[in-house]
Amino acid sequence: MDLSLAGKKAIVCGSTDGIGKASAILMAKRGAEIMLVARNEDKLNVTMSELSHKQG
Repeated sequence: MDLSLAGKKAIVCGSTDGIGKASAILMAKRGAEIMLVARNEDKLNVTMSELSHKQG
């Protein structure tokens, strides 16, 4: 079964903690382009850094 998200785009709300962060990481690993939305800019920057390292 092909679970690739290559070429897909996703907006993830609440992307700095919990399910939102886990969803963003999983979709990024599968090739999706992710737009993160969060209230805390510092935590958002940390999550963005983590995602860029996981995507390669």
